[in-house]
Amino acid sequence: MFEAILTQERQAHLNFFGRELDLSGFQATLTRYGEKKIEEWRKLLLEPHFLPEVKMDRKAKFPGWQVRPDNHIYEVVHQGRVLRYIDGKLQPDKKADWLLGNTVLIDTRLKPAYQGGKQMFKDDIFMGPILVGLRQAGEINKYELGEQTSRFGVSADEWEEPIKLALSKDKKIGLTKEQWRLERAIEANVISQLYTHMPRKDNGTTDTTSWYEEYFEDHSHRVYGGYSGWGGLADFRWHWSGDHWYRRAFCPLAVL
Repeated sequence: MFEAILTQERQAHLNFFGRELDLSGFQATLTRYGEKKIEEWRKLLLEPHFLPEVKMDRKAKFPGWQVRPDNHIYEVVHQGRVLRYIDGKLQPDKKADWLLGNTVLIDTRLKPAYQGGKQMFKDDIFMGPILVGLRQAGEINKYELGEQTSRFGVSADEWEEPIKLALSKDKKIGLTKEQWRLERAIEANVISQLYTHMPRKDNGTTDTTSWYEEYFEDHSHRVYGGYSGWGGLADFRWHWSGDHWYRRAFCPLAVL
């Protein structure tokens, strides 16, 4: 199994970055978790991958990087207005335009197109059971337009508490609360272009959005994007972090 994963990863990096990258740390992480755990993740449509430490500069030239972030993203990052919790403190993210050199667990599902609020992530046995349980318990807002298993209508604040904690209690996945976060904006952009075997390669073509890990200017505003009508994978905006919107979902990522 490991050799097949490494071969696929090596080819994805070659296609996107134009060169092969050191996968020794990635291989060590795969070995540490083991084939049984990785197979359990795969059944949930989750895959381990390696995002190398690379600055995704606005002038960088990579053969697979076809859709780049808008210039204003780089401008607000330079201005120190894009924030992230680093070492427990909300502070300007000086590496907001970097991949961080992490082995990560990625949700391969396509962000669905809008269907009057009834749209769903396909086969969502990953987040669906957790969300319906929290809604039935009254711990997060019930969803008025569709199934209670839906990722839509969830606020960024609810992701932080209590969804992340509930996810960490899932023994089939077996990861801690500290390992889970949302995808950073640059990760969401790159992942859909780097891993073209995933259904989510078409994330930029759907007219819904996702919350991202970053905040904008303060704790009350969260970054989101992905709307096809506003640039797709280049889309980068912000809104009140307590908002529940029927066009906006979330995509967890774990650092392994």
